[in-house]
Amino acid sequence: MIFAIHSKTKATGAFTFVEAIFTIAIIGIMSALALSAISNGARDANRIVARQQQAAIQESLIAWVMGQARVGNTSQVRSLNGIRTSYNALASTYARFNQILPNPASNDPNIKNGYLDTATAEHFEAYRVSADRLYSAALKGSSQYLNLPTWQDGGFPTVELVNEQ
Repeated sequence: MIFAIHSKTKATGAFTFVEAIFTIAIIGIMSALALSAISNGARDANRIVARQQQAAIQESLIAWVMGQARVGNTSQVRSLNGIRTSYNALASTYARFNQILPNPASNDPNIKNGYLDTATAEHFEAYRVSADRLYSAALKGSSQYLNLPTWQDGGFPTVELVNEQ
């Protein structure tokens, strides 16, 4: 005798309810991961630009210090302590920042051209909010700001990149 085994289940080709819910959950998780990666990428890009802006201002401050060493077109030289004293006499970050900006009204070519390029200066001018914090679009996007603290002995003035609390 030959017995035939027949299956009583039918292949319908459709998803069951559990399979559909499982598929939707996987798609949702993948979407959340993709959105997170995109938003982290934008924040990381802003942080990179913020560091570049910090470096540009730091270089401009050093150039300003070097430009202050000579008194006008004379051979007379100012001391680093004297330059530090005049820098620290400026009351705020923004007042110190103004020292490196171009000033077209000045007769001194260094001051007229400034120590910071015009495009970078305009980024900060557009976001002026506080006397003690420098902002730009990138700094706002990364929740950071720049600070020009008091110049300490033993070096050059510094530019601090600070995270907002």
